[in-house]
Formats: sequence, C-alpha cells, structure tokens
Amino acid sequence: MRRLVIATILGATLATPTFAADATDQPSLNISGAAVAAAANSAAPASPEFATHSTFTYRRPSMLPALYATSAALQGYDTFSTLNALKSGAREANPLMKSVVKSPTAFVAMKAGVAAGSILAAEQLWKNHHRIGAVGMMVASNVMMGIVAAHNSHVLSQLK
Repeated sequence: MRRLVIATILGATLATPTFAADATDQPSLNISGAAVAAAANSAAPASPEFATHSTFTYRRPSMLPALYATSAALQGYDTFSTLNALKSGAREANPLMKSVVKSPTAFVAMKAGVAAGSILAAEQLWKNHHRIGAVGMMVASNVMMGIVAAHNSHVLSQLK
C-alpha cells in the first residue's frame, strides 16, 4: 500500500505539465530616476507615463509548489519511517547518517533543513531565470527521496 501511495504521488508530480502559460496581465511599476525627480519637483499630478505599465512576468508553474509539497512530504515520511525502523531493530545503512540518527531531534531538524534547503535553492534558481533547472532539481530530488521512501517502506514491511 505504501508503495502504491508513493508511486501515485511521484506519478502525479511527474505527469503534471512542467510550465503553465506565462501571463502578461501582471503589472509592474517601472519608474525612472528622471520621472521621480520630475514628479517630486512638480506640484501637478504625475503624468500617465509615470504610472505603471505591463511587463512580461514569469509565473511559477503549478508543478513547482506541488514539487515543494511532495519534497516536504517525502522528507517527512523518510524521517518517520527511519525512526520507526530504528525502534524496531533496523540499522541505518547510510554511513553519513549513522551519527545523526542517534538523536531523533537532530535527525528531524536535519531533515527539515534538507527539505527547506532544496526548496530555497529551487526558488533561487527560479528567481535567477534558471526555470528549467529549478523544476529539474526538484524533480530529481523527489525521485531520489521517492526511492529512499520506497526502500524504507520495504524495510518496515520486513520488520513486521
């Protein structure tokens, strides 16, 4: 059942269209220094050219927030399943994590940090116009965590 849930989440995430239509209806304020100086020196209302005009903006595809939520969910499941498996007698196979899993609080904090870090990195990529990189990084991260979650699910089922 757990494998089915994980496969469904990953399938839905990967099947979602990568980019939504870009909208141009988002106005943005574009004020030049000369226009600010002219408006500050004049008692008359600002001219229409001082007002806003539409510029092309990139909206995040609906897939990106879904990938963020999936990443957080997979990290949460990894934390839950790892701690439960360790309580049931399993051992941590990742040598880099052996010292961290000794303290559940440190492990939870580390997993939350990893989830937040990957989301912040994708956001930074998005803001720096590396849009495909942002989506690709989150897809790769979620696929990797999906594999880890499936493995943890398998280990838990063997312990029962």
